[in-house]
Order: sequence, then structure tokens, then C-alpha cells
Amino acid sequence: MDFNLNETEQAVSDLAMQILGDKVDHERLKEIEASDNWFAGAEWALLAEAGLVGIALPEAHGGGGLSIIEAGLVCEAVGRHVAPVPMLPTTLAAMVIAEFGDDAMQAELLPGVCDGSRILTIAAAESLREDLARPGVAVDASGALTGVKSVVEFAELATHAVVNAVGPDGVGLYLIALDSAGPSTERGVTSRKEPVHELTFANTPATLLAAGEGAVRWFEARYLGLVCATQLGVVEGQLRLTAAYTSEREQFGRPIATFQAVTQRLADCFIQIEGLRLQTQSALWRIANEQDPWEDLRIAKWFGSEGAHFVAHGAQHMHGGAGVDIDYPLHRFTLWNKHLEVTLGAGNQQLRAIGAALALD
Repeated sequence: MDFNLNETEQAVSDLAMQILGDKVDHERLKEIEASDNWFAGAEWALLAEAGLVGIALPEAHGGGGLSIIEAGLVCEAVGRHVAPVPMLPTTLAAMVIAEFGDDAMQAELLPGVCDGSRILTIAAAESLREDLARPGVAVDASGALTGVKSVVEFAELATHAVVNAVGPDGVGLYLIALDSAGPSTERGVTSRKEPVHELTFANTPATLLAAGEGAVRWFEARYLGLVCATQLGVVEGQLRLTAAYTSEREQFGRPIATFQAVTQRLADCFIQIEGLRLQTQSALWRIANEQDPWEDLRIAKWFGSEGAHFVAHGAQHMHGGAGVDIDYPLHRFTLWNKHLEVTLGAGNQQLRAIGAALALD
């Protein structure tokens, strides 16, 4: 297994980094955060125009025909620049439709995703329910959903959502329209200042995409992989910002980066990030090559929770008072870090899952 990016992967990464690096700076982010919808619309359009939004979708619908590896590289760039764009939920929902949707559904929804005119989202989180294959939301025999999903991103802008729910024949994945006949919504705000919604289903029409726990695990694996890829970008951004700051901030007549304790702290953060990078790349490679990714995914998410938490605290510590100033960009990385740290379960949940798997060997 070669973890060096090939020519195509490097080109995808470079292009995503260039687009977001050129457009998404501290001033632009402050402007977006002051608006109501927390959405970098112009930048999203540029990503779509460059073919990056649909990078992992079929060419027949305008996509790039590549894999989740390339989609992960775009998510990493989004995290590196803490860019408020719906890359993760839209990509994941579109991948589910490309895998399980019929020809008519794909023809209706996927071209708009690829050209940036259609946003999709996912509704998977439920209060006090960790296992995506054991949801509380239910579907009756007529295809009507009841129950509540929380922390749904970009629900105000999305046209459809993919939902995991229990139907008459067991758990499965469903597609719902977020229109006037869709669920009722209640707006909230996450720790990273992102508007999210709680969706309440009351006989909401739903279309079955795929039945069975295997389909939900297929969805969950890709969800975990893209979360870890996004978190990798966030912690890379934190460390780069911290390295630059400690190289410029002086005490006793020299940069604090020359102090042994600071150097060691930076090195420890780097080790945590490289652990996350290794396991994320391995997991995405396994998914793309139809191999079992779960051990790598669990370890990657552990690094994306416990390791990322370590990096966030180290970055704040080494910045001192500057780190808590909202006129300085570090706080934004810390808030994204915390949001992603607990998405799909924090470190302890991953350790429990790893322990349970080991007990079965």
C-alpha cells in the first residue's frame, strides 16, 4: 500500500487547496459568519465548476468518476480552510444515491449536485442513539416516516436528505424531500456557529434506497471516512497557524519556537496529525478498493477525537491570549475541531468498538 498521492490525487488536492486558499480568508469567513445561512456560495460554485463537488460521482451524470479517496482530499481542503460549504453532507448523500438509487432518481438529482446547483444533506444523528443501524426513526408500510433527527446540516439549502430508519423489513436508508410536504424543522446552532436543524417527521413521505444493515454500514463507513478527512484538514490548519505564530512571537529576544518545551509540544501535535493521516488514508483506500475498512476507520476516528483534542489544546496553549481572540483565526479551527471530535462518537466510543471487535477474534 503506497500512501503517496498519485498524479491525479495530487492534482485534485492542489486544485481544492488553491481555490479555497485564494478565496476563503479570515475576512471572508467573518463576512459569512455574520450572514444568516453560513454558506460560502461563491466558493461552492467555484468548487463545482472545477469538477470537485462531483469528483466521486459517475461521469454519466457530470461527475469525475473517481473514488472516495479524491472526495476525501477535497474534504481535507475544506477542513484546512474551515470553509462553510456542504461538501461532506452533499457528497455523502450523493454517493448513497449513486450506489442505491434507481436510474430516474440519479438522473434527477446527481447532475445538479455535480454542477453545484443542488445541495443534499444527511439526517442520521438521534439523541442518545450511537448506533446508526439501530435508529429510533421508523417507516410504516406506506413509506411514511415518524421520529426526530438532530444536527442536520444545511437543511435550509438542501432539497433532499438521506435518512437511516427502521422499516417494516428492518433498518434501511431512505430519501426524503425537504419541501412543504417534508418534516418540520427547528433551527439551532452548533459549537462552530453553524446553523443546524432538528427534523421532526410526522408521516413524512420517504423513498426506500436500500434495506438491510449492510447498506447502513456502507453509509456509515463513508461518513466516518469523510469526517476523518475533514478533521485532518482542520488539525493541519491549526498546526500550521501555530507554527507560524510561534516562529514570529518573541520572548527574551528570540522566537518562542526555539524554546525546547514549545518545540516538543509542536512535535507531539505533529505526531497526532500523522497518525490521523495514516489511518484516514488507509481507511479510504480500503473503502475504494472494497476491503474491510472498519479497524482503520475506528483508529482514525480515535485520532480524530482524542488526537485532535490534543492538537486543539496545544495550539491554544502555545498561542496564549491570542488564541482566544475572535479577531484572530485560531478560534475557528478550535470550534470546528470540537464539532468534528464528537461527530459519530468521540474517542471512548471508538475504543469500545475496537475492544468489542478484538473480543470476537
